[in-house]
Amino acid sequence: MLRIFKTIIISVVFIYTLNAQERHESFPTWIKSVPEYGFNGMQNSLTQKSNLLIIGTAGLGALLAYKYDDRIQDYAQREGLLPDRVSQVGDLYGGIWSAWLLPISIIITSKASDETNREMLEKLEFAASALVANGVTTVILKQLIGKERPNGSNNRSMPSGHTSHSFAVAAVANELYGCKVGTVAYLIAGLVAISRINDNNHYLSDVIVGAGLGTVIGRGFAKTYQEKKYIPNITINNMGFKITYNF
Repeated sequence: MLRIFKTIIISVVFIYTLNAQERHESFPTWIKSVPEYGFNGMQNSLTQKSNLLIIGTAGLGALLAYKYDDRIQDYAQREGLLPDRVSQVGDLYGGIWSAWLLPISIIITSKASDETNREMLEKLEFAASALVANGVTTVILKQLIGKERPNGSNNRSMPSGHTSHSFAVAAVANELYGCKVGTVAYLIAGLVAISRINDNNHYLSDVIVGAGLGTVIGRGFAKTYQEKKYIPNITINNMGFKITYNF
C-alpha cells in the first residue's frame, strides 16, 4: 500500500506541475487549487444519493461478511480461489500496474483523438486527484480501524488498499471511456479483490469495504470533473460578451 501511495504522489505532483505550466500560473496560485478540487470531490463522494446507497450496501455487506470471515478464509486457503498466476496478476494490477496504465491510456487516447493539451491535463488531473484522495482515505481508515490481517503481518487489514485502488480506477475509467470499458475495469477490480483473499492478505469484509470506498470516491470525483468541464468562461471584449465552455 505504501508503494501505491508513493507512486500516486509522484504522479500527481508531476501532473499538477504540468497543469500549472499549461495555464501559466504561479506555483502559489496553482497549489491553492489542489485542496479545492479534493474538497469538492470528497463532498460529492459523500453526498450523492447513489453513493450513499453504495456506502450503505457495502457497510451492511461487510457486517454480514464479518461473521463468516474466518470460515471463508479457511476455505480459501484450503481449496484456493484462483490459480497462482491469476492471483499474482491481480496483485500486480491492484498494486502498481493500474496506477501507470490509467495515465498512459489517457495520454494515448487523447493524442489519438487530437485533444488539446489542456483537455488531456484535465483528465490526468481528475484521475490523479481521485486516486490520491482514495489512497489517503484508505491509509487513514487502516490506521483508525487497526484490524489484523489474516496472515498476522500487521494491523492494516481493513479496508483493502489494492481493492479500493482498483475500484477507484474502474470508476475513473467508466467516466472517461464509457460503460463498456468501465465494466471491464470493474470486473478486473473484482479479480483483484478475490486475489487478496486468496493470498491471505485480507478477509472478505476488508475487500467489500475497499470496493465500496474506491467506487464512491471515484464516482464523487467524476461528478466534480463533470461540473468542472461545463463551467462557462465569460470574457468581455469590444464586441460585447463572449461565453465559452470547457469540454
